[in-house]
Amino acid sequence: MNNTRENNFNIIRLSAALLVIYVHSFSIFHTTKKEPIVSFLHLGFGLGEFAVTVFFIISGYLITASYIKSETNFRYFKARVLRIYPGLIVVMLLTAFLVGPFLTRLDIKSYFQSIEVYLYPIKGIPLFTATSGIPGLFTENHYPNAVNGSLWTLFWEFLCYIGVAVLGNLKILNKLTVQLMMACVIVTSVILSFFSKYQFIMHSLVIVLPLFLAFFTGMLFYFIKSNIKFEIKWTCIVLISFIILSNENLSFTNLYLLPLAYLVFALSYSKHIRFYHFGSKYDISYGTYIYAFLIQQILYQITEGSLPFFANVTLSIVITIPFAFLSYVLIEKPIMKFK
Repeated sequence: MNNTRENNFNIIRLSAALLVIYVHSFSIFHTTKKEPIVSFLHLGFGLGEFAVTVFFIISGYLITASYIKSETNFRYFKARVLRIYPGLIVVMLLTAFLVGPFLTRLDIKSYFQSIEVYLYPIKGIPLFTATSGIPGLFTENHYPNAVNGSLWTLFWEFLCYIGVAVLGNLKILNKLTVQLMMACVIVTSVILSFFSKYQFIMHSLVIVLPLFLAFFTGMLFYFIKSNIKFEIKWTCIVLISFIILSNENLSFTNLYLLPLAYLVFALSYSKHIRFYHFGSKYDISYGTYIYAFLIQQILYQITEGSLPFFANVTLSIVITIPFAFLSYVLIEKPIMKFK
């Protein structure tokens, strides 16, 4: 591994975002089907979780690099805020004042009299309330009241950004610290496996811990990048270990994230699979992620869930990509000039 910009990060992130669309289709479009790959491989996690952890692995690596290269905390957080918030606030404004009035089950007067409509974009600022609902919107969908369910991960990602800065200011942003944090997450994951996952706090931790470990693993790879080599034989061995550790009987340890990170970076810096310039001009992965769920809910309400499963998936992708493109060209890219 090296510091070159020649990598496949963009296409991997876009692939992960598209995978999230596929996975959400199972719950949004009222299908009784189960994820076939998960069932076939007896995985202990869904493909949606897999996709999100890939995001966090790459993010852990890139954000650590960003902090170390930043001259001040202000410049570091400025870059992070400018990357996440502009696109997010715009999609929430469009949802409240364009999508909502057309698709709400309330009459238009009642809709605009509701304070929740005006609070909705503001709730995006603290991130943890970004998944709030809007009166009358999607209330009769199969997945009712969920306006943009994908946004829940943004809070945890930004929390990781803060964590990197805290470690940096304490002068302990190094390999040893990251390894200790990884060990704590793994031990906690094992301990939690002895408790009921149906308890709210336990269930929440089980969901969030893999994200932290994925981010920490990405951080670790940044610190050991000069010692990492990607060879076919090692990649095959790591792939086998990933398959074993991701089994439903072992995945509770979250150890599968370690070989997964190796595989992500092996693919990212592959000399044989070269999509290095993909997304260099138009990085639409973030836009795809923040628009997809909303578009899928709109599609369900308009069609009343009458389309076949793969037609829903295909249409969701075809409609989402242009919005993601416009988000990047009109909002994300221009704003990033102020980093």
